[in-house]
Amino acid sequence: MMRVSFANSRSSPIVSVHEALGADFFVWNQMPVSKSYSKGVESEHKAIRKAAGLTDMSGIKKIWLKGSGASEVIDFLITRDCNKIKPGVATYAALLNENGYVIDDAIVFRLSSLESEKFDASWLICFGAGFGVDYLSKSLEGTEVIARADDDTVCLMLQGPHAATVIKRIVRGPLPVNLGRFEHGLFSISDSDVMIARTSYSGEDGFEIFVKSQHAIHVWNYLVSNGAVPVGFDAIDIARIEAGLLFFGRDMTGSETPTELGLDFIIDGSKKHFRGKTAWEKKSRMPRHKIVGLTIDGLSPLYEHSFLYANGQTVGKITSHAVSAWLGKTIAIAQIKPELAVNGNQICVFGDSCYSVKSRKAIVCSRRFYSNFQKITAI
Repeated sequence: MMRVSFANSRSSPIVSVHEALGADFFVWNQMPVSKSYSKGVESEHKAIRKAAGLTDMSGIKKIWLKGSGASEVIDFLITRDCNKIKPGVATYAALLNENGYVIDDAIVFRLSSLESEKFDASWLICFGAGFGVDYLSKSLEGTEVIARADDDTVCLMLQGPHAATVIKRIVRGPLPVNLGRFEHGLFSISDSDVMIARTSYSGEDGFEIFVKSQHAIHVWNYLVSNGAVPVGFDAIDIARIEAGLLFFGRDMTGSETPTELGLDFIIDGSKKHFRGKTAWEKKSRMPRHKIVGLTIDGLSPLYEHSFLYANGQTVGKITSHAVSAWLGKTIAIAQIKPELAVNGNQICVFGDSCYSVKSRKAIVCSRRFYSNFQKITAI
C-alpha cells in the first residue's frame, strides 16, 4: 500500500524571513506560521484591502499526483467532476467521508503539459487543515498512482486591488494577469521559474505563486521591493471572514454536511459516485443547522466560545468572528437552526453560555460581507 504523509513537525523554507520581520508565530498544519509582523494587524489588513498583501501559505499540504488512474482516484476523492477540470485550470472542492460529512477542503489543479513536465505530475492538490491526506492515502490502495508530499515548494499568496500591478512589475514575458479566475500557468520571476494561479482567499483579486525553496527568499524579497506588504494570518483571517470563506478547524470540523455548510454549490450531483455521496444525498434533505452571517452590535471582540439564543433556548453557535474596521462593524460566521436562518432575524449572543453577562444583538445575513470581484466564475 502506498501511503503519503507529512512530517509531524514542518517548517517553511523561508521562516528566517518572517523571523527577521519580527513575526509572532502560531502552529497551523504542524508548521509555525506568522500571525502578524511588527507593524500590526490593522495595517496588514489595510494592505489587503487597499494595496497588495503578501502571505507565506506554505502550511497548506501540497501533494503532486501522476500515473495511470490518477484522474479516477481524484474523482472518487472530491465532490467535483474531474472531467470538467481542464488542463491549466483549478477548482475548489470538498472531500467527504463515508457518512457524508466534509472532512477537508482543497484546491485541485489539473496541470498543463508544460506544468506536468516541469513538476513531473499531472495533478496538484492543496489540502486545508482537515483529514484529506489520510483519505487520499485510502484512495491510493490497489492503484498505480504515485503521490508525492511536497514541503520543498513555497506558496506565496498575493492579495489585494494592487496585486495585478505588482505582478506586472515582476513577471517577465507573458503576464499572469491574463489568467482567468482559477487558471494557472508557468511564468518567470527574476530568472526563477514559478507556477502562478489566479486564486484568492480575501474577496480581492489575488494570485498564488508556487516557487521552489532555493528561489523562495529571493522571490519574496523581489515582491516586497516592488510594492507587496508582508501580511500574517491574523489579517488574512479577518479578510476571509469578511469574504464569507470557511476555515477547517473553525467553521468546518469534520461533522457537518456540505448542505449544512452552504457548500452544495461545489458538489457535482451528476457524478455517478464519490466517497460519501449516498450519505450526503440522504442527510441533505434534513440539515441539522445552516451556516449564516451575523452582524453584531458594538465594536468589541466576542468571547472565544459564543452561542446564539432565541426564546430562551440555544439555537446555534458562532464559529468565526472579527471586528472589521474596514466594514465598521463586528461580523461573524455562525451555525444556526435551519428555521432561523432567515436574513433579518434577530438573535442574542452570549459568551460561554453565560447569562450573567449582557447579551449582544445580532442580525442574520449573508455570510458574504465583502467582495471586490464584479464577477466570480465557478467551475
